[in-house]
Amino acid sequence: MNDSRDEGLSIMVDPKDVHALKAVRTEFAKRGIDCTRADIRVHHGVCHIRGTLAKLPHAVFEDLDEEIHHLVKVIRQRPDVREVALEIVSVR
Repeated sequence: MNDSRDEGLSIMVDPKDVHALKAVRTEFAKRGIDCTRADIRVHHGVCHIRGTLAKLPHAVFEDLDEEIHHLVKVIRQRPDVREVALEIVSVR
């Protein structure tokens, strides 16, 4: 069966965006921030973080808001990330 909606459509994913996304997720884990209830995407070098972030039990920092602010600075310093769009619904 031929679905005409799929004809001619091709979704290309930039390998740089895939690499950047993996690096961003690694930074969250290294810093003890739970991002399992957040949607994290990198598209054309812009990192979008939406949802809920929480402190993991093994985290050594005190203030989650401050740690997120620091993490955004670290992410922005990556050569494969142009900007970070942070839309956090709640922080726990």
